[in-house]
Amino acid sequence: MNELDPEKKKQVIGLYGEMQLAMALHEKGWQVHRAYIDEGIDFTITKLWCPKCNKYSDQYIRNDDYKGNNRKCVTNLCKHCKKTELNVVPRYLQVKTSEGIETSESDIRSFSFHPKIRYDMGNDVFYVWIAVFNNETINDRICHFYIFNTKDVSLFDDVSIDTYQITDNQKTTLKINTDGKV
Repeated sequence: MNELDPEKKKQVIGLYGEMQLAMALHEKGWQVHRAYIDEGIDFTITKLWCPKCNKYSDQYIRNDDYKGNNRKCVTNLCKHCKKTELNVVPRYLQVKTSEGIETSESDIRSFSFHPKIRYDMGNDVFYVWIAVFNNETINDRICHFYIFNTKDVSLFDDVSIDTYQITDNQKTTLKINTDGKV
């Protein structure tokens, strides 16, 4: 197989990380919506919430007789209490994926994180930073997901320096071992 040029490889790794994240979120019951045009928010994810039961819920699917036939009807009611209308809970995700660079220690890689959203966008906007550990084949890739609110960027990046707000080249580097510990 031919080696991909570095820019193309970066795009492939980014797409790989995003698809792994989408599958992991779907397994946890989130609906994953991808933007047609990527302008900062990569995914909008939603889940249904029952305010009466105080928990996430699927929609109640009711079976009713209609013109002599049993018909399935999807409602906007809680699957558990079957009475309360569900609320849609949205979250917005900016996703960053990095393969990392090998270090002198065999189980540690140095990962760069490049935040595009450099300011607090509120409680519903999150970064998902994906560290991909690549063994020999794509089947051996291991993803670690690090999720934090946009306001938390300032905990590990100095957002006050002048160049931070005017350049796209400001990056943070963290060392992560194969168990996912930063």
